Amino acid sequence: MVIEWLRFQVNPELREVFIQRDEEIWTEGLKKYAGYLGKEVWIEPYSNDVIIMIRWENMDVWQSVPKFEINRRKQLMGNLDIPVSESRVYQVRRFLHI
Repeated sequence: MVIEWLRFQVNPELREVFIQRDEEIWTEGLKKYAGYLGKEVWIEPYSNDVIIMIRWENMDVWQSVPKFEINRRKQLMGNLDIPVSESRVYQVRRFLHI
């Protein structure tokens, strides 16, 4: 499994509407891709940070989302297309127990 980890700096007054629009546009759109496993939104209570953590089956599945689809969804976010302030990728390791 691969984790796509994204940090956004969101003004507290816009936080709830940003999260709601992200759910409507990004989450609903990504659900149609095979290999999309789910998503979590983490809110830092003492800062402007909103962390979005997306789980993918593997790196190939994640990278197969067409660029035009990403650009289209960014446009649909409109004035709430807040740039990613930090991004990371993690690969989840699973160990067999004997």
